[in-house]
Amino acid sequence: MNLYHKIEELLDKYKFEELTLEELFLEADRIGNKYLTYQEREEFNHRLAKEVNEIADSIDKQFPETEVEFIDFGSTTKKNSKKYTYKSYRTVKL
Repeated sequence: MNLYHKIEELLDKYKFEELTLEELFLEADRIGNKYLTYQEREEFNHRLAKEVNEIADSIDKQFPETEVEFIDFGSTTKKNSKKYTYKSYRTVKL
């Protein structure tokens, strides 16, 4: 009986139909973290970061960026109007 009431409370608290997919994943992650120890969470985060870095390296190898872009904040130009002040920065591609 208590389990049924807890499930009903959970369903009343969250209207899952109204949540976005991202919100559902975040909620599932929050609930799942309740059952992990601090060490298990740290180990998972370490493995996840390693996998993400390996994927990023693989993407960089497949799609190398051959141009380097620098933003020169040293020389700004200002255009004054009655209401707004605009700043523009020039970029240099090598």
